[in-house]
Amino acid sequence: LKLRPDSGAPPWPLILRAMAYVPVISLYSLGLVVFLLAAAVWLWGNFLDRNEHDPARVRAVMFLVLSAVMSFELGVHAAGCTRSFVVWVALLANCWGGLDAVLRFPAAHDLESIFSVKQFSLLIIKTTALALGMNGLRNHLTVFLAVFAYTWTLPVLYSMALPMDPAEQIVKDDAYDVDLALRVWQLAVNTHERHACIVKCKGWWYKNLAVASEQSTLAHMAICAASSEHRSFYTKKVRSV
Repeated sequence: LKLRPDSGAPPWPLILRAMAYVPVISLYSLGLVVFLLAAAVWLWGNFLDRNEHDPARVRAVMFLVLSAVMSFELGVHAAGCTRSFVVWVALLANCWGGLDAVLRFPAAHDLESIFSVKQFSLLIIKTTALALGMNGLRNHLTVFLAVFAYTWTLPVLYSMALPMDPAEQIVKDDAYDVDLALRVWQLAVNTHERHACIVKCKGWWYKNLAVASEQSTLAHMAICAASSEHRSFYTKKVRSV
């Protein structure tokens, strides 16, 4: 007996044809991800060659990369590719892991140190959450491969950025080489630490405003218009000249 088209029989030719496309799509996705990672490693290596002895600039670029990663993962969730708990796990891993590492750069840590164990554990947790929290792995295979790839590539890029000279593998202040969770706790319970943090943030802010005002006339006018302190400071500076 031949089945009629309306007999409810499953369309096996169409199913087999669709299944045949899955390995092809996977290969294309994997190839694209590998190409992008290779390009990122090459660009990062060239950047480090030019800024090998400038940890402040390297740290600033790391902040930008980490911000881009967090924005991408929020966008992936907004697009419906992942479940809600993946965002929270990724946020924990990016802040307690990635942000903590950037703040402590260029301090070096041994593989058996608490810092290294924590970083590796957070990577495992983030990867597991991503694998379990995808809304249809086949439908979002490229996204999964991309997140998985850069999650494990970023620590490699971080290791590449560490100075070769042991004398440069230190931070200017030992207070910076402290776990981020401990620093947040100290800020919450210690008034002196909060005051010192506010003073440092103000100093950093005013320093960058001064640099911006010196490099751009428009920025100088905007800063003077917004801040009376800067306006009076620059007025006195001009009069003294």
